[in-house]
Amino acid sequence: MLHVILYDSHPIILRGLKEFFKNLGNEFTFLETSTVADVSKYLTSHKIDLVVGGVNEKTGIDAKIIQRHNTIPWVIMYNDNLYKKALSLVLSGASACISKGCSDQETEKCLREVLASRRYICESTLQKFGYEFLFDPGNQSQIRNFLKYNLQRKPNKLSPREQQVAGLLVSGMKTSEIAATLNVRHSTVSTIKRTVMLKKNVINIIELASVLSN
Repeated sequence: MLHVILYDSHPIILRGLKEFFKNLGNEFTFLETSTVADVSKYLTSHKIDLVVGGVNEKTGIDAKIIQRHNTIPWVIMYNDNLYKKALSLVLSGASACISKGCSDQETEKCLREVLASRRYICESTLQKFGYEFLFDPGNQSQIRNFLKYNLQRKPNKLSPREQQVAGLLVSGMKTSEIAATLNVRHSTVSTIKRTVMLKKNVINIIELASVLSN
């Protein structure tokens, strides 16, 4: 029997969360709450195997409570405009973050991965955190820690298109120039660039050039 805390400020979300556990092959007991105070109380008074917590603009789990209970896996579910906060909680020790807008299948996959002691970040998050966060100098120490997780679901081998874009980046071409050369959208090149950086565990073109040359 696994004991799970379900936290969200909306009762409907709490009811819906339990549906995702029905196909996971384990027996669960749930402690449901809409307050962080109750989450803290449950963590100190019960043996907890997993916390699934929702974050929104006004309420939510913070880094301190995760760090105090860092032996327990945490899944952060977030409203789409709060992806940076969700990712920062992963950088603080949470096991996973997933958008509340993700499909039921991906939410279930996330829970399976975390229950198997693996980390998970949904595709929506990976697409959104992008350059304004990933390459902000103020975030680089956190990003390096994040990249060390080297998401198991993201293979290190580059696809032919990713190799092509990586080579052009290393040659000194800008994203807009690569888009024109390959006759694709600027956003497509940005997405490929981000994927290359994640797969190769680097945060800038200089590091990418070094990795590709080895």
